[in-house]
Amino acid sequence: MRYRVPFLVATLLMPLGAYAQPLIQSQEGIALQNEILQLQQQIQQLQTQGGNGASSLGGSAPPPSSGGAANSLVPTLLTQVQQLQAQVQSLNGQVSDLQHQVQTQHDQTEKELSDLKFQMSNGAAGGQAAAGAPQAGAAPSLAPTPPPAMVPTDPKAALQAAIDAYGKHDYATAQKLAQGIVAGHKSAPQAYRAQYLEAQSFTAQGDPQSAAVAYYNTYNMNKNGTYAPRSMLGLASSLAAIHQDQEACETLASLNSQFTSPSPGMKTEIDAVSTRAHCQ
Repeated sequence: MRYRVPFLVATLLMPLGAYAQPLIQSQEGIALQNEILQLQQQIQQLQTQGGNGASSLGGSAPPPSSGGAANSLVPTLLTQVQQLQAQVQSLNGQVSDLQHQVQTQHDQTEKELSDLKFQMSNGAAGGQAAAGAPQAGAAPSLAPTPPPAMVPTDPKAALQAAIDAYGKHDYATAQKLAQGIVAGHKSAPQAYRAQYLEAQSFTAQGDPQSAAVAYYNTYNMNKNGTYAPRSMLGLASSLAAIHQDQEACETLASLNSQFTSPSPGMKTEIDAVSTRAHCQ
């Protein structure tokens, strides 16, 4: 009967080892599994000693202390088993907490992306509405306005006028001319350059939200075009300016993945935006 207790301890240790398997492969989890293995080996040794003592018949007497030593170790082993069970339960609780935190962060990121897309959509609509607002307000005024002939109707001439205005720091005029090209001549070769110029003009006017929309539209217009890398950089910079750091870092990651050899000057700008957005 005295050897049934070590057998009971071994029976308790077996499910404990199986229970520890799902733990994350952390140093603490590995240490627990090693302790469990050592205890199992001790139990096997006790069972071997007990079996040898029970089978000896009169020839040579078994060591008188083997059975007592085995029984004296049982309470210690049971205590260790209970402690290990408590540690395993604690680690499982920590794993559950970490999984909850990861899920919470994932949900928050999804919500921020959804909010950003909504803001960008509203920004685009607001920019179009703003373009028409001065015309509506100017209707009742008797102040002279430039005749329509002053605005180039040819997309090539309009783009050159927009570039000239931008060079003179007249960013509002550059923006409106560029918007006119994109809206009225979207299939023209100049539309792509005009879309990027519109984004640059918003940035120069200190409107990062509208700039983010314009840079995003530029990239989508031609994802492998001349202005695609700069559009992604401008988008990331604009997102960082409106405190959308996570989205800015994701944009930079996409930029670095798609365009692996930026110029030294652009690499410096990428690093600067990464620092502002606190990217890892």
